[in-house]
Amino acid sequence: MQQKIDFVVLWLDSNDPAWQQSYAKYKTGTKGHIEWARFRDTNVFNYWFRAVEKYAPWVNKVYLVTNGKFPTWINANNPKLVLVKHSDYIPEEYLPTFNANTIELFIHRIKGLSEHFVFFNDDIILNAPVEQDYFFKKGLPCDRNKETYLNVPIYTKEDKFGINITMLTDIGVLNSNFNRWQVVKQSPKRWLGPHIGLKGLVMSILLAKQRLFTGFSNYHLEQAFLKSTLEEVWEKNSDILYTSCTRFREDTNVNQYLFRYWQLASNRFYPTKRDGLYFMVKKDRIKDIEQALLGCQSKSICLNDTPLCTESDYDWASQELKRILDQKFPQKSSFEM
Repeated sequence: MQQKIDFVVLWLDSNDPAWQQSYAKYKTGTKGHIEWARFRDTNVFNYWFRAVEKYAPWVNKVYLVTNGKFPTWINANNPKLVLVKHSDYIPEEYLPTFNANTIELFIHRIKGLSEHFVFFNDDIILNAPVEQDYFFKKGLPCDRNKETYLNVPIYTKEDKFGINITMLTDIGVLNSNFNRWQVVKQSPKRWLGPHIGLKGLVMSILLAKQRLFTGFSNYHLEQAFLKSTLEEVWEKNSDILYTSCTRFREDTNVNQYLFRYWQLASNRFYPTKRDGLYFMVKKDRIKDIEQALLGCQSKSICLNDTPLCTESDYDWASQELKRILDQKFPQKSSFEM
């Protein structure tokens, strides 16, 4: 019997005057990340729904999470659509928030969410047909536990430390709860299987009886989760999770990657390869993005905004994305008015 699988997707209308006023009020004096590129919208979110309807028509429910402002084109009467405001599931003392980590860390509290769900950011779009067993097999989330040494932090004026310090924080929390060697011994086929590739096997052998996890290859793609995993992480690590729910993102926050790492370390995953592509939305990548969207069968594509893209280049790139996506998905979905 196939289980119910929900999708959860986060979206923000950064052009909303009320949101802009709130953002301007709270960013003053903050020590967190306030870069505008973290909030701007490419205005192509409707194509996300077209992709879901075309490539994953079996989805049970789609939970659209926003600060309370929803797209003007959304069809709220679609029986598969559930509109969720931050205030519906995030404790009041953490609102308003401009920190994606805060928004993501509480998603297990969304009312009615199924045990099996797939988490998307709005910049991750399905690119080819997917079946349920692409995300879950034998009731377990499909994932690839390829290990790495810790990602060496790189600081830039535009992107600061990016996500590097956050990933170190996630690994630190993981190591306070798990012994790597004991995890490997419990399920050696998961940690020495062909799904991690030759480099992954070499890394696993080099790590041998290492007690500490050093890091994982991260895929900025959609992620399959068990809701019970998130509940367990909160039960055992509520102090650091609550501390991470800051108004704006800070380097030492943990993020939803911790939930993925926890699934890996608890051997609650089905070992497989990931099939997706990642692009920064920049002027010099548009041709590559077009080729990927129109000419390949990768299951999903991340079109990630970046502070490295200037406002003028971003405006041009947004128009190009809309042109390409309209060519790929010309028909409205039932999620649109």
